[in-house]
Amino acid sequence: MTQFHFGGGPADWATQAVTVSGTTLLARFKPGAKLTCHWSQGGDDQITDLADASGAPITDVVIPETSEVYGPGQWPRFRAPAPVIWVSVDGGPRFIVVTTDVPQLAAQAREVADAAVVAAQEAASAAREAASNSALPAHLEAPDPHPGYLDAARGDVRYQQRWPEQMPPLTEPIEILQFTSTPPYNAANVRETWVNHNGVWRMVRWSNERNYDRYEVVEGAKWDSPITIVMAYDATGRAILVQRRGVDNQRVNIGGIDAAGRPVTSDQTWVAILDVDPDDTGDYAASSTVGPAPLGARWDTDDVVRLQGWVACAGITSGDTILALPTGFLPLSRRLLALPTTTGPAVSCELNVAGELVARATVAGPLELSLDDVTYARVIAEQDTGGWEISYAGSATPGGTSPLTITRTVTAGRFYVLALAHTTATGRFTGVTDSASNAWALDPGGWAPQSGGVGRQVAVYTCQPAASGEITISIAFTGAGTAYASLYEVDGHDPVAPIDDVVADFRSSSLTPAPLLITPSGPGRLLIGICQANNNTVSQMTPSAGWTMLGTHSAGPAVVYKVDAPVEAQGVAWEFGAAQGSGHALIAIKPE
Repeated sequence: MTQFHFGGGPADWATQAVTVSGTTLLARFKPGAKLTCHWSQGGDDQITDLADASGAPITDVVIPETSEVYGPGQWPRFRAPAPVIWVSVDGGPRFIVVTTDVPQLAAQAREVADAAVVAAQEAASAAREAASNSALPAHLEAPDPHPGYLDAARGDVRYQQRWPEQMPPLTEPIEILQFTSTPPYNAANVRETWVNHNGVWRMVRWSNERNYDRYEVVEGAKWDSPITIVMAYDATGRAILVQRRGVDNQRVNIGGIDAAGRPVTSDQTWVAILDVDPDDTGDYAASSTVGPAPLGARWDTDDVVRLQGWVACAGITSGDTILALPTGFLPLSRRLLALPTTTGPAVSCELNVAGELVARATVAGPLELSLDDVTYARVIAEQDTGGWEISYAGSATPGGTSPLTITRTVTAGRFYVLALAHTTATGRFTGVTDSASNAWALDPGGWAPQSGGVGRQVAVYTCQPAASGEITISIAFTGAGTAYASLYEVDGHDPVAPIDDVVADFRSSSLTPAPLLITPSGPGRLLIGICQANNNTVSQMTPSAGWTMLGTHSAGPAVVYKVDAPVEAQGVAWEFGAAQGSGHALIAIKPE
């Protein structure tokens, strides 16, 4: 009987692991995935007597490609015959899921428990009344006629010993509980402790249906500590030791609370930082100095990454990428760090969301740069993009020689936005092609300045690839200076006519240039804003409220987005670290 409800909750999403710009194991929503339900974590035991939210029979659950009720990749509501099941997404590993009916079931169980307590109290009262009318109290109050019976071998049943005599260490357990099957969530607890406080019975400790201990601080005793661990003044062991059993069946320490009550993080392993001097400048290498710890990264239990080690530098040049962190240690947002050196002055460096440590100052060498005790928050959150999917798909290596190139695996039907910028106003982008002969379009309003030498050149090209696969995009340009290119992948767009409008313009030198405005022709548009304002780096360019930064090259262009834009004139009010001429572009994309 499919009576238990599942799906539709905040954690009920199908995702897949993708790689973006070399960063692996990033999660992406997966509309169209199929969920299969099972009785256990392994084996051929699929549950096929399911039902959808309306009660119609189904054998598996298909996540809708599009829906007015659910977000892309969100599980729809469905029913299953058990409150705890195992679910697999597209045949992948199974994970345990508990019904969303738990609050109602808990309320029902509490009603049953309350009724049982009342019945027990009534039975005890009746027993006391019956006992008061019998001869048993007089018998219990009488002197013991056989005091000699009170020994280890015999005794009056009125005096059952509660403490056993001393005994040697056990050779087998005193008690073994063997359940013939896995107890369901609503099976009886193994053991319960109740306390009567001001006439109200409250359960304060219990061993649940699987004999796991549970504790609860109740009304009337809020000062109580459910668990108190008393350590010796010179204790060396841990108050709480947490271990994980590996696939080899060996237990490994992974954390806990030490003898002084502090969280233990030293069990986490250090991961070596191997990608030093990724641009092969020859100026940076892991230090060979004896004494400092080797270059490495480690995460702590509160999702804070800790770094260690020194980098040997022939000299530090602003804009150089000194090293790149291993996958899994990327920061939540860009960090500006002041790193100490062996020659005295600290060096300003930026740690970007791609895990690259980029110098933001030039310092003469040779010297050693220290990463010891640098900490920052790890990547733990997705940005809210409404019904849209928008992701940074990589940047070309900036240069002054045409063409720039970006190699990327694309998906047929997705919408790709190529943000181009030049360090001068007179540089021109003359065309974009790719190795799969896809058409890259430049909207007539999507580049500026179209004449003159004020501001910075920007351009917006777009494409919907005809086929999926890896392509190399070539960006041709003319003019002196440096060109930049960053690529973005969009899904959720109108596949027939995705572009609502594109505008571009330039601004003279200013710390706060007047915003370029665009007016969407309808609701639900996705807006993408592009700005180049060298010599400001992206870290020196701050957008106005309501706009979210996307990944890009650290030197530009800066790229932001806004979802569900209102139908009115709007734009990005940029604030720069230094007054510079700037180029701006905005594109509005229609939803599907």
